[in-house]
Order: sequence, then structure tokens, then C-alpha cells
Amino acid sequence: MVSLHLCMIKKVLFSLLSGLMFFSSEGQTFVDDIDHVAIVVIDYCVDTNGERFNIVLNEEKTTYKNKAWQDGCITYFKDASLMQPMAMVDDCWQAVYYFVNSKYKTYELPAVDQAKCKVFHLGEYKYESPAYNKTQILRRKHKQIEKSPIKDQRQVYAIEWLEDHIYTLTALKLPLEKDKNKVGNLLKVEIIELIGDNSYLYRASIKDDPNVIYGIITKVQ
Repeated sequence: MVSLHLCMIKKVLFSLLSGLMFFSSEGQTFVDDIDHVAIVVIDYCVDTNGERFNIVLNEEKTTYKNKAWQDGCITYFKDASLMQPMAMVDDCWQAVYYFVNSKYKTYELPAVDQAKCKVFHLGEYKYESPAYNKTQILRRKHKQIEKSPIKDQRQVYAIEWLEDHIYTLTALKLPLEKDKNKVGNLLKVEIIELIGDNSYLYRASIKDDPNVIYGIITKVQ
């Protein structure tokens, strides 16, 4: 069993795809008491038998402060089951629940702003979400590489721009053994709002998957 001393989040899966494919996420809930996107983060550990323990709210990383929803997320998580518990044993993880302003459910980037998104096709970026804002995103012409401060946590994707404001990411290399079956999965990402000069709000989805993830990415250089 994982000792209490080791119950640190050693494997915080960190990419944009994380919300849909690589660590526990429940898609999004639309609310009206936030400006853009907020999250509830739950820390937990998995013992040798695949059973969860030390399930607690991560107050530092949780940005949605609605107490009722926080409690609801913990209850929902405790009642749910892990998809691959035996691939997660003897380690600690995070589950992330997304909350999005309801106006973005069908929001589209105005046509006049679409060409402005060309500035985001190359460069270095970061996720604003505190669940994975330590990740360094390197975007090249045909590849996107995401590096975590955790040793050996490096993800590689093929990136293709379908329009100035829409791109796809295809998983080429994933660091965790439990995610190897996700190689080849394709994520469609749409920029739906520009925030200042260096940030954008995205909506991401996988074909035939009802879950949609929203978040904010900022260009560092």
C-alpha cells in the first residue's frame, strides 16, 4: 500500500488531452458565477489492490470556490469507479472537474478575430489551469511537445491547423504505461475567444466522445 509519506501527487498528468484522455475528468458543468473556466481538483491515492484512499480536495489548485459543488464533486468521485485501477496502483493522482461559464456552450470566435489566431501557431505556451500550469508547451510547425517538471513526463503530438483558429492534436508519444493505448487518438481544438494579446480560451473534444473540455492557454514567447 502507498504510505502516507508517499501520498504526494507524483503523476499529475499535464496536457490539454489530460482532461479528455489521460487522467480522471468528468467533462464540464456550465454555471453562471465565473468569468471563463474554473476547476475542482481532487487528490487521491491508489493502493496495491486498486482501491482509492486519501481522497481530499486540493484547495490550492481548486479555483471554483462554490462549496456545494466542491462537496458534490467529492461525493461523485467516491461513488464512481476508476477505469484502469490496476494500472494506477501504489501511486497518487488527481481528478479534475471543469466548470465553464454557460455562455461558452455554443460560443464561436467572431470571424473578424479568426485571422488573429495565426500568432498562436508557433511558439512556447503554458496552460493557465493550476492543475497543469507547470507544463511547458513547445509548438512547432508539425509537432507540439509538452514537458512537465516531473522527470520523464514528456508528451508529443502531431499538430495540424485546419483553419486559423482550429487545430487537431494526434497523440504520438505518452509517458505513462497506462496511456499507451491512447497513442493515435485525435483531439480537435477550437479557439473560441481571445483574451488580451497573448491568451485564448479553447474548446476541445474527441470525435464521438460527449465530454468537452475548456481551458485557457497563454503564449509565453
